[in-house]
Amino acid sequence: MRLRTPDRTALATTAVVAVASLTLAACSGGGGTEGSGGSAGGSEGGPTELLAWHGYTEADGDVLQSIVDQFNASQDDYEVKTEEMAWTSISEKLLTSLGAGNGPNLVVQGVDTGLGYANQGAFVSMQDYYDDEQYTENDNFYPNLVEQVTFDGEAYGVPMGTTAFAVYYNPALWQAAGLTEADYPTTVDELLEVARTLTLDADGNGEPEQYGFALPDQDAGLLSALLHTGGGDFITDGENGLYSEENVATLEQWQSAYVDDKISPTGMDATAAMELFGSGRAAMIVNGPWEITSAASFGIEVGVFEWPGDWVHGVANYWYATSMNDSEEELAGVRAFSDWWNSRDMQVEWTESYYPPNRDDIEQSEFAYPIIATLAGFSNNAHYYATGISTSVSDITAETDAMMTNIAQGGDVEELLQAASDKVDGYLANE
Repeated sequence: MRLRTPDRTALATTAVVAVASLTLAACSGGGGTEGSGGSAGGSEGGPTELLAWHGYTEADGDVLQSIVDQFNASQDDYEVKTEEMAWTSISEKLLTSLGAGNGPNLVVQGVDTGLGYANQGAFVSMQDYYDDEQYTENDNFYPNLVEQVTFDGEAYGVPMGTTAFAVYYNPALWQAAGLTEADYPTTVDELLEVARTLTLDADGNGEPEQYGFALPDQDAGLLSALLHTGGGDFITDGENGLYSEENVATLEQWQSAYVDDKISPTGMDATAAMELFGSGRAAMIVNGPWEITSAASFGIEVGVFEWPGDWVHGVANYWYATSMNDSEEELAGVRAFSDWWNSRDMQVEWTESYYPPNRDDIEQSEFAYPIIATLAGFSNNAHYYATGISTSVSDITAETDAMMTNIAQGGDVEELLQAASDKVDGYLANE
């Protein structure tokens, strides 16, 4: 589907930054104590106050605030106050603030931090939200969204903003190559053939003037999508599936595309890939919906189609209840707000942020932009790239990033995969 970038103010979205390491200290409760973000209120005559931290500091933060304001106006029992800050600041401040008793009652974080914080008591179970029949809005969640934050049978988060990665393309370059929507690939072989068609090296010097892909080799999420689509695995529930015959075959295929077909430069992270795509020198990129506004900032329209497989990396942000909630009034407020956030009307409004809704019962005509309706069709295949890791996320991704760059530059696939897998085993053994 080719989509013209909307003319209204660009709504940038922000990916959750992976925590470098979780050296987690025990977190004391404190919601309702002097100096805390929330106050017990409620039965004492005023509303129970809840403090929520989030990292949406662009126009998407305005959409978030509108939904919060409507919740506060809808009832008299609870009042949510928000504080926006950089994602890195949340990671730096969260544990110390909880330990000091002045942290948030609610915080937006990704799946990568959820298990580690839950294990240390910083995040408390939200299972009551799913079990209590008075909270009805979770009936229409995409099942994969809840599964990602269910640890040992307990759900610890409520979907906040989730989206599958997709393939965005430059329609001008697509059309110049004679490609149409009929050429949208449905298999990896077809995707690579399209990438080869879009790669142009007019002088034959081995350095294309135009690349088929801006494909970051330093991106564990993309690596995981490649492996799953090829019939393999990355890390699931703390089990290392990195080394396998399927993964060797998959990475040999992609190595050939990098080395022999020159479909993409190597040594790129996600930011460098976005810059290359924005420069007009790459025809496709795998990314989240912030690619829409990023491309627009470079003056490029985008089309989008689904990653050719039933498993793709996705950004998954959740509302987590923290250990600041030490009263039933506060926990009830957290659950009530979570239900409001995911109500049908509020999820329609949330699409103005360029995120698809967390539920599957919204008609396409209700979406803020047609492109979001398209992206929503991919949500049931969106997954976090590795599950069951609590403390060694950054070490593992650094290892696999280095492995993938070496593979993309022509290194021995099987040896590199085995060596990286052995190191990942070591990290997982120390979890």
